[in-house]
Amino acid sequence: MAIGSMNNHAIQCVFALVLASALLCTKLAPAQSVTSFAPPPRVAAPDPAPLAESANNPPAPNPFESEVNALDARLSQSPITSSPVVFYGSSSIRLWKSLQQDFSGYAVLNCGFGGSRLTDCVRYANRLVIPRKPSAIVIYAGDNDLATGTPPEKVFQSFKQLYAIFRGYSPSIPIAFISVKPSPARLMFLDNILKFNELVEIFLKTQPETEYIDVCSDMLGHDRKPIQSLFRTDQIHLSPAGYEILRKEIGEFLSEDCPRSQEGRSQ
Repeated sequence: MAIGSMNNHAIQCVFALVLASALLCTKLAPAQSVTSFAPPPRVAAPDPAPLAESANNPPAPNPFESEVNALDARLSQSPITSSPVVFYGSSSIRLWKSLQQDFSGYAVLNCGFGGSRLTDCVRYANRLVIPRKPSAIVIYAGDNDLATGTPPEKVFQSFKQLYAIFRGYSPSIPIAFISVKPSPARLMFLDNILKFNELVEIFLKTQPETEYIDVCSDMLGHDRKPIQSLFRTDQIHLSPAGYEILRKEIGEFLSEDCPRSQEGRSQ
């Protein structure tokens, strides 16, 4: 009986040791798992969407591309007096049908297109204006940028880009900017128009051979609202009376800064 009792006791001790060992391994296992198999820090993968968009969806063409192609072709094929005064910009230039008549004696060239923005004018300046080898440049643009809600400060940056292109062509040719007009249909943007005009005026005062042509003030009545008779029925584009203001103000600039030529013709 003593031997059997001892054997039972030994068996119980061995069982206790095995159980204790199993419990110890269970407690250590999570720590070992954390220490040995913790995943590395996650690095975000690059988003493939931009690449897919660039490859499969190229940028849409400029809406004025076909019009610019036609204008460029016409200018290239038509006889043009050397060193013309180039009028460049949006529809206020494009629709000026009496341009040559209004500036008789000057070699003027109409390079206006569409309802272009200053950003569009920047895009096509080297294509439409520089090849004509202008002796002076008159700009009207910015109207349509502001009408889309673009802040005047951002539109002004586009103007400076355009100015830099023309100054890169020549450091000395006269460059004039016609102030953005206060169209009745865009009266809600008048504060931005006035701010943009001010930024351009201040800038041009620091630049050589430049002129800021203020027609905006002449188009506002005593109540500081646009004079409607100066605009067409759409209340955006100029009427003949509106163009008469441009003719007078730009005429003064041309008479002071640009040579006259009886051989010029408008395109």
